[in-house]
Amino acid sequence: MVPWRFLPLEIRNGYWNMALDEAILEACIEKKSPNTIRLYKWNPSTVSLGYHQSVSDEVDMAVAKAKKINVVRRITGGGAVFHDSEGEITYSIICPSKFFEIMGYRRVIEQYEIITQGIINALDFFNLKTDKGVIHCPAIFLDGKKFSGNAQRKRRGYLLQHGTILLEIQPELMYSVLKAPKNVSTKKMVASVYAKVIGIREQIKNFDENKFISFLIDGFENALGIQLETGDFSQYELDLAKKLVKEKYNTEKWLYKYE
Repeated sequence: MVPWRFLPLEIRNGYWNMALDEAILEACIEKKSPNTIRLYKWNPSTVSLGYHQSVSDEVDMAVAKAKKINVVRRITGGGAVFHDSEGEITYSIICPSKFFEIMGYRRVIEQYEIITQGIINALDFFNLKTDKGVIHCPAIFLDGKKFSGNAQRKRRGYLLQHGTILLEIQPELMYSVLKAPKNVSTKKMVASVYAKVIGIREQIKNFDENKFISFLIDGFENALGIQLETGDFSQYELDLAKKLVKEKYNTEKWLYKYE
């Protein structure tokens, strides 16, 4: 069995996080990098927009600038997501789509679910019962509340899937920068988040992030039948990501693509 690369948890800004995911995808396509699972956080807090979304429909840019919150467009679909610098771990996985097809998972939803099974496995270690479902995109629920949303992009036979693992929620902060849908008050959206979204930290006694990450590694290995080996970014990936930050992710042309 050829090990997959595991890139340990690190903290970067929104432009770099999205650029690195795309750089790894391109490097894998070009056979310059191995299949990869990566963990990361966002600093400063960031709003990531789905590929086809409009900034003006989704984000109060004045508030984002005042609170020094990054706003970045993803290459994956789905809705706008607020990534709290203290309240979330994000994962990404990059590998050939054929890997899942050989396992018998040909439908897109099946591929989503076998990947998110890794997260579910991790929470099983804490005796937490989770459920799978869809709210705009495939999601995972705990006590009927969403704690993980996920999005995908396929390119030249390869798959990038990334998603959130919420540790805690701050709905007031979230909806100070995210716009509520038309004819819905911000107050109602905040109440909805409290009612429908949950962070896992409050559900795990004496939560230890390093312990959770070790369970997450085991969870992905068991779900996918793989072996993870800790590694680093290649210089090629870092150089490409730097270029993508400069020429794409940190540009108004990319951010305002659908205005």
